[in-house]
Amino acid sequence: MADWLDAAAATWEECRDYLAAYPCAILPMGATEQHGPHLPQNTDTLLAQAVAAGVARRTCGLLLPAQPVGYSWVWRDYPGSLTFSFDTLRAVVQDLARSLARGGCRSLLIVHGHGANPNPVKYAIRELADELDLLILQVFYPHLQQLRRAVDTQMWAGGNFHAEEIETSMMLHLHPDLVRMDRAVCEYPEPSIEYEMSALPMGALSQSGVFGDATAATAEKGARFLDMWIERAAALWLEFLDSE
Repeated sequence: MADWLDAAAATWEECRDYLAAYPCAILPMGATEQHGPHLPQNTDTLLAQAVAAGVARRTCGLLLPAQPVGYSWVWRDYPGSLTFSFDTLRAVVQDLARSLARGGCRSLLIVHGHGANPNPVKYAIRELADELDLLILQVFYPHLQQLRRAVDTQMWAGGNFHAEEIETSMMLHLHPDLVRMDRAVCEYPEPSIEYEMSALPMGALSQSGVFGDATAATAEKGARFLDMWIERAAALWLEFLDSE
């Protein structure tokens, strides 16, 4: 079934013809935010791009340019981190979806690289369901249970992670030139009872911006972690397309 097209590199006529044959698209959504002292701020965007491209190659879809800014309120006090408001991100997704639907797209997969994006996107999708003839599926680390068994280190606070073994390993695999392993740290911030129950953000808990052990990362692990993510996301996408 694999037949995909890079929307950014294609002409509008190529996009038109592709959507006439395969009325589906894949949108990577990332963020520009702190990822510790060793990873670039576009980590979530680069990972989402890689997964989206991998899914497109294994299945089908008009591969869209990555959305590089998300809902990163929790990191707003870190210089360089960018954030949309909740409502702005919801509106951005809806505008993109309307553009795609007008061009003939009927199914959209959103691949998230940032954990705070799915919530505003969920409400965007619900509102669009009453407006557009466009079915939307969003995924964020859909293989998380499998991933928990594959890592060598503990995840923070029962399953949360940021700039640690998982993300650092995948970045070492994809973009080793952007990773400063000599600056990687291991930090497990003390969980607060107020976290997720008040306005207390993750950014207030960590000294380094790392939640987990980045020093345990390797490129070999990253290749495995990335393939697991792509495989699971591709399976869900095919199932979603087949159910229409």
